[in-house]
Amino acid sequence: MKKLWHNGLFYTMEGEGETVDSIITDGELILKTGTYEALLSYLDGQQFEAIDCNGKIGFPGFIDSHLHLIGHGEAMNRVDLSKCQTYGEMLNCMKKAVRDSHPNEWIVGEGWNENEWESKATFCIDDLNNLSSTNPIVLKRTCRHVYFVNSVALSNAKINEEVQVQGGQIGYFEDGRLNGVLYDEAVNLILKAMPAPDDLYLSKAITSAIKDCYQYGIVGAVTEDLSYYGNANLVIDLYEQLLNEVPFHTHVLIHHTTLDEVKGRLHSGNKNVSFGGVKAFIDGSFGGRTALLEKPYEDDHSQSGLQVTSPAKLEVITKKARENELPIAFHMIGDLAVKQGIDVIKKYPNKGKLPDRLIHCSLLSPELVKEMKELNIVVDVQTSFLYADYPWLIDRIGQNRNKYAFLMKTLLTESIAIANGSDTPIDTINPWQGIYTAVTRKAKNGVAYNIDEAISLYEAIKLYTIDSAASFGHEDKRGLIKEGYTADFVLFDENPFELDKDKLLNVKCNETICRGNSVYKRQEK
Repeated sequence: MKKLWHNGLFYTMEGEGETVDSIITDGELILKTGTYEALLSYLDGQQFEAIDCNGKIGFPGFIDSHLHLIGHGEAMNRVDLSKCQTYGEMLNCMKKAVRDSHPNEWIVGEGWNENEWESKATFCIDDLNNLSSTNPIVLKRTCRHVYFVNSVALSNAKINEEVQVQGGQIGYFEDGRLNGVLYDEAVNLILKAMPAPDDLYLSKAITSAIKDCYQYGIVGAVTEDLSYYGNANLVIDLYEQLLNEVPFHTHVLIHHTTLDEVKGRLHSGNKNVSFGGVKAFIDGSFGGRTALLEKPYEDDHSQSGLQVTSPAKLEVITKKARENELPIAFHMIGDLAVKQGIDVIKKYPNKGKLPDRLIHCSLLSPELVKEMKELNIVVDVQTSFLYADYPWLIDRIGQNRNKYAFLMKTLLTESIAIANGSDTPIDTINPWQGIYTAVTRKAKNGVAYNIDEAISLYEAIKLYTIDSAASFGHEDKRGLIKEGYTADFVLFDENPFELDKDKLLNVKCNETICRGNSVYKRQEK
C-alpha cells in the first residue's frame, strides 16, 4: 500500500533550502513529493496509509562513506577502552574481562587512545601477562594500526624476537625483549592467529552494527571488511541475505588480498550490496606516528612514518584492479602517502565510471591538491577525526604543516569530489560529530582549528547524503528525497538550520525510514 508522509519539513538536498512538506512512498521507492494538498489530490480514489510526521524535520537517509561495518558490530560486543583516562584504568577494565572469560578464550579490548590519557605511560607486556598466562589478550588502539598484546597472543601468532614484518613493526624493550606493542602489518599476524569467526558470529556483528546505524539515521555505507574474517565470500553472502531482514545498503571495498577470491561476483550485486575499489594501505596513522610524511615528525625527528605497502606493490595492485575494471581505494593519511597514491594512479589512469577512492588524505599540500584536480577520484574525508586529533596533532606535524590538515573548503572550491564518513569503529558512528566539526572546525577542547576550511551546514549534510551516494555511483538512486529514489529518510525534532552551530553536536535522530518502512524510532525518556 502507498504511504503519504505529511505534515513535515523535508529538505530534499536537491538544492540549498529546497523543501517539500509531503512524500508519497510506494513500496521501497519515493513515488512523488510536493505539498500535502497536491499529493492528496494525486491519491484521490486510491488506497493509502497517511502518516502524520507532526512537524518533524526530514533529510535523506545518511550514508557513511567509509567505515568497517562488521568491526563496528564487533566493537559493540567487546571491552570498550575508549573512555579510559589512564593506562591503569585500561588494565583494570581488562582485569574484569579476564575474570569473566572462559579458559583459553581470546579477550579483546577496543579503542584505547594514549593521547587522551591524563599522564604518559610505558606499555609493558608484563602488565598484560600478569592478567592472564592462559588467555590471549589483544588491546586495539583507536586507530587499529597499533595493538598491545600479551605473551600468549604473541606465541599463538608465532611472533618472537627474530620475526620481521614488511610494512609493520614489532616493539622491543631496550634489552631486546618484546614489549607487546605491534604496528600496522604486524597486527595482521595477530588477526590471522585468532579463531576464524563463524556465520553466527558475523551475523550478530552485522545485525548489531546496522541497528546502531539506524539510531543515527544511517541507511547505507561504504564498508571495508572482506579481509579480516577468513572467508570473504561468506561476508558477502551474509550481506546479501541479512540486509533483507535489516534493510541497509553496503558498498563493499575489496581488500587486494581477497580480489582473486571474490572477483567472480564483483560486477553483479543487488539492492543490498554493490562493489567498489580495491583497497590497500599505503601508511598508518598520526597517533602511532606511522602516517607517512614528506618530512619527519615535529615531535620525533627520527620518524617519518611507516611504508605499509611499497610503491612497487601499489603498482601491482593498481594494474590488477584496472585489469578487472575496478577503481582503487588507498588508505593514505600522510602527505608522502598521498603523493605515492597519486603517482601510481597517474601511471595507471582510471577510465571507469566509478572514481578511485583516496581515503583520509588528512595532510595535503597545494601541489597535491593541484594534481588531484586532474584525476577521476573521490576523497573520503573523516571530519570527525578533527574532534579528537587536536591539539596533539599540532605537536606531531607542527604549525606550518597543520594549515594543510583536514582540508575541506579547499577541496570543494577546487571542485574535487569529497564524501564524509566515520571510519567507525575507529571513531564514533554519529554523523553529527562529523557535521559539527565540518561546520565549526572545533575539537573536543572547544578550540577551532584551520577555521578557513569550515564549510556550510548545507555542504556538510550534502557530504553525508547525495555526495556519499555519488561516491559509489548511486547518485541516481540514493541521497535525495526525490521521485524514483529509494525511500530512505530520517526525521528530527529540531531544525539543524535554525540551531546555533555549537548545538549541532547534540542533534539526535527521532526516526529512521529505510526502504519505505520505519526501522527506528527514538523512545522518549
